[in-house]
Amino acid sequence: MSFVTDTRARLADGARRRAATSGRPPRLAYTHYFIETEGLHSRIHLQNFYSTFWPQVHEPATAHITIFGAEGRRQGATTRSLPPFGSLFLELSDLLPKLDSTATEGLVAIDLEPAPAVAAQFHELPDADRVEVKTPFWMAYYDGDENFMYVHSIDVLGGEVFGAPALVRWAMTRTVGHGERWRSWRLLEADRLADLQIVCLNTSPDARRSTVGVYSSDDAVTMYEAEVELAPRAVARVRVPSDELSTWPQRHPETRHVRVGMDPLMTANGKPYVMMRYTDGPPSLHHG
Repeated sequence: MSFVTDTRARLADGARRRAATSGRPPRLAYTHYFIETEGLHSRIHLQNFYSTFWPQVHEPATAHITIFGAEGRRQGATTRSLPPFGSLFLELSDLLPKLDSTATEGLVAIDLEPAPAVAAQFHELPDADRVEVKTPFWMAYYDGDENFMYVHSIDVLGGEVFGAPALVRWAMTRTVGHGERWRSWRLLEADRLADLQIVCLNTSPDARRSTVGVYSSDDAVTMYEAEVELAPRAVARVRVPSDELSTWPQRHPETRHVRVGMDPLMTANGKPYVMMRYTDGPPSLHHG
């Protein structure tokens, strides 16, 4: 690290503390996959979580919602006001046309901006040099038969920081790290799978590539693999061919359970989503 860069980084640490105590801590937007195809729909569930910590404040928070299409192209942005202790339920099928978007899947990011009266309380928070605000939210996925699946957000929009001064934003966005080799703890029954799709997300500001696949529970057998290369903010849905699934019981009779994996994750916590269906069951969509 050069002297200039090191000095700037130390100044950024002090700026971050001052930003938090003056009501301008860095805010990070959590992300979710959305889909409006394959018979599935997506609905945002967001709460005004600031009311939990400062119930005496009776001012609304502002949700900043940004949409990216499957190729990573920004589709547009909108805002919604959340009253104290309020919730937002927003259908992607309603939002996308208002943004003149024809995207059928992609990435949604949300940053919840606090009311000024809430920001004025941030000086009470401990460890001001480490304070950051994230916006967790849920996505409901459902089909025409009223099968509902709920997934919580786990990854943030890399390379973007909101609300803080420029020096703090620079310090927090200099690099967006890769993840590590990853295998899911969730086991799937190999002989009952009728459909299996792995949704990879690149929430970073850089193009990334990885190997995605399906492996035996002990990781000894590679059942299926594919290479994916994604532009910034892009998503890719990898479908295991049906003829592959149908031959697994014969080709690998010793493998009763399989797991999804990536090597590496495209960001630190960028675990894929899994769309699946057993032969006698409804569709399921969950984090890997």
